[in-house]
Amino acid sequence: MKITKAILPATVAFFGFIGAAQAGVIDNTSLVNPPGVYFGSGNSNSNFTVSTTGSVELGLSAITRFVGPVVPTGDTYNVPTGATAVPTKIGSVWGFVFSVNLNADGNGTHNLSNITTKLTLNDVGLGTTGFFDVLAIPDNSVYGAGGVCSPAILCGASSNFFAAQNSEALSFAAVAAALGDSGYNMNADDTYIFTLEAFNVDHVLLGTDTINVVAGKGAAVPEPVTLSLFGAGFAGLAVLRRRKKARQA
Repeated sequence: MKITKAILPATVAFFGFIGAAQAGVIDNTSLVNPPGVYFGSGNSNSNFTVSTTGSVELGLSAITRFVGPVVPTGDTYNVPTGATAVPTKIGSVWGFVFSVNLNADGNGTHNLSNITTKLTLNDVGLGTTGFFDVLAIPDNSVYGAGGVCSPAILCGASSNFFAAQNSEALSFAAVAAALGDSGYNMNADDTYIFTLEAFNVDHVLLGTDTINVVAGKGAAVPEPVTLSLFGAGFAGLAVLRRRKKARQA
């Protein structure tokens, strides 16, 4: 899939004033069916980390691209590093998928034209963070009373649809750049934290969902400075004690 570079910077700038979200209720399950999953080969309606708040259902998961879902432990998905081995395909072996459903209980009052979303990525290894509105992606699949339409850019008024989905990968340069992760290395052990949020027209939070993706062995997290200083303090005390004993002798 492709994202135009003109759309994403504007989207990122737009979200600069929105504050942090609160955590939602998360469980690993299937998405509400319908709409379930209705986009892309190798995707299935399972192993999503789902957060449902009223009518708003947000879903995130990691997948082995062109193969199938990854079974998580809690909200953590362990994936391999490297490139996909699927013939004729390129890019990283793993990807992430998102789902926004504004009518999960059949009583929703929102549609895609009167909400915004914010997908945030924290690359733990590189220490980078970035975000953009997933509804700006032109080739999303969308769902409404008339069923599925894709790509979203050709589907007419977004007021006719209440759900959107897509699968992405950080090996797509435009996606990585929009998420502040232009240094992404598909061969590196690392840990990635994805958070998806939805807001109404007044920028009130409607729901939030988070997953962790551990690639290979995960990010090498340095020893916290506070612990290092704490250890150094004890070492210093030990030296002083030895000096005191030496003087007394």
